[in-house]
Amino acid sequence: MDWAAAELVTGELRLWLFRGDAQGAAITAPAGDDPAAALRAMLAPGAAIDVIASGWPGSAPVRVPCPPPPPLPALALDPRVTLHALPGLVQDRPADLIGAQATRIAGHLARHPDFDGVLCLPGQQTVWAHLSAGEVVSFRSFLTGELLSALTASMPDGASAGFAEAVQDALSRPAGLAAELSSARARLAMGLTTPPAAHAQMAGLLIGAELAAARPWWLGQPVTVIGHGWLADRYAEALVTQGLAPAMADPTRALLDGFRAARRAL
Repeated sequence: MDWAAAELVTGELRLWLFRGDAQGAAITAPAGDDPAAALRAMLAPGAAIDVIASGWPGSAPVRVPCPPPPPLPALALDPRVTLHALPGLVQDRPADLIGAQATRIAGHLARHPDFDGVLCLPGQQTVWAHLSAGEVVSFRSFLTGELLSALTASMPDGASAGFAEAVQDALSRPAGLAAELSSARARLAMGLTTPPAAHAQMAGLLIGAELAAARPWWLGQPVTVIGHGWLADRYAEALVTQGLAPAMADPTRALLDGFRAARRAL
């Protein structure tokens, strides 16, 4: 292998080995308290290799507006492993900070250099980023996924009954969000709804409130949702209720495109 790419997110390290632009399958391991040690253990012994890392601790972010930032100066983890950390993005107003998702944004721009619009990247921290003229103009992140995980441990079964109505309720009356979430939990405790239906309703309320707050980022803009699975599908569904036709993009492909672009910038 010529080089490797690593993503560090929520205590988990994912590693890909590359030969040129072609990557192998992802290897996943807990990062523990020492991501550098975990990374070294995941690499084959003996061979010297360059690693490009996203979400790496201690990497100073770059202030927007800016084009996707290149890797930071190389750091020798040991005589055989050289780390090139990818910086995150930071802005002052509103104060915000993102790490690994910045690499997916860079990857989307690498594949679509003329993109002018908004990216929505769902997750525990959902990011809305406005891109224009090859730069990240502004962004806003929301802890919607984290709040949803804290409110309900049930996993959706693919159904989203009541989701669209909850989105509209929160968009129309965002001040009532906490009360409506409490009502949804009460109906679940009283046996008046099922766990998947309660999950869908709570997701609708949280995403609807998020759309209300993120309106300057998506209103009148072409939007691409970079994500897959139940949560990403719900974001797309919520945007459709507002008259948008969002495009969908694969988050792993965007991430790997970001790594490849960073490799070319070395």
